[in-house]
Amino acid sequence: MRVISGKYKGRRLIAPETYDIRPTTDKVKESVFSTVQQHVDGGVVLDLFSGTGALGIEALSRGAQKVYFCDCNSKSLDLLVKNLSFCDKKEYELYKGDYSDCIRLLSSRGVKCDVILCDPPYASGLTVKAMEKIEKGGLLKEDGILISERLTDNGETDSPCFVCTDTKKFGKVSYDVFRNYKKCVLTGTFDPFTDGHAYLVKKALERFDFVYICILINPDKEATYSVEKREKMIRLSLSEYKKRFRVEFFDGMTVDYCKKRGIKYIVRGVRNEKDAAYEKEMAEYNKKHGDVETVIFDAERADISSTEVKRRIKDGSSIEDMVNDNVISLLKNGG
Repeated sequence: MRVISGKYKGRRLIAPETYDIRPTTDKVKESVFSTVQQHVDGGVVLDLFSGTGALGIEALSRGAQKVYFCDCNSKSLDLLVKNLSFCDKKEYELYKGDYSDCIRLLSSRGVKCDVILCDPPYASGLTVKAMEKIEKGGLLKEDGILISERLTDNGETDSPCFVCTDTKKFGKVSYDVFRNYKKCVLTGTFDPFTDGHAYLVKKALERFDFVYICILINPDKEATYSVEKREKMIRLSLSEYKKRFRVEFFDGMTVDYCKKRGIKYIVRGVRNEKDAAYEKEMAEYNKKHGDVETVIFDAERADISSTEVKRRIKDGSSIEDMVNDNVISLLKNGG
């Protein structure tokens, strides 16, 4: 084990004698820091479940302003103290204790991290719990990065708080990259997805970093187009924004979906006074029952609707001015 780059480059780190402590390999570490380097340089870093401290020390070496180390394992702490021996004590703090207590302490002090490195014991289930506490305490800066290492076979860690923007695989080990994006949700049946819906996504992305597009499924209502086809329409219509949205499905209420995803804003569009009255009523409901704000945009064109698109298809009329060119063939082929 060694420091790969920066002012401590080449420094040897003491490795654990047993597999009770699992240090991140140099290959994975190099990849992690190629992802977070811009946020690390001059930033604040939390090395949660720090083990030998290899990740946090790498951050110090690469110019982090401050690194907080946290671990509760006595063997890890012994190695960590030894490995920190060549580091400037003004640049780091060591917390000896449970991760949740560390998060609570740093949050109470108003600490805001640019990067959080989260590498708990595999299959412990602690990553999601940690992220929930981090989000609740406001510990990760807006647009900050959280790295979560895991076994590849476990699949992507699903976070109710942060957006997974990338996954890197290294054989049996992988890590997920999460961003603390300012996010919102646009909900609807999208049967089909129109230029009017696309306009709302565009307007939402002027105010938010990331948009969840949630297809609401009503088992008592038969849709014209399958869920899979509607998802494909959305992706084809929004290809220019492909890294800034995610399509999901939900068969419950919007406020419950928002709670599941940690979303505080719902985006809606209005075409006329009737729409406005309905959306005002729903906005009051969502605020009261889910503490979720509704952001309302005026429609770019009041004549565009899913109902009108389907009527035109039935009549054999043109729909080119109402939907994306890439989805016309999908629409005309039916469900």
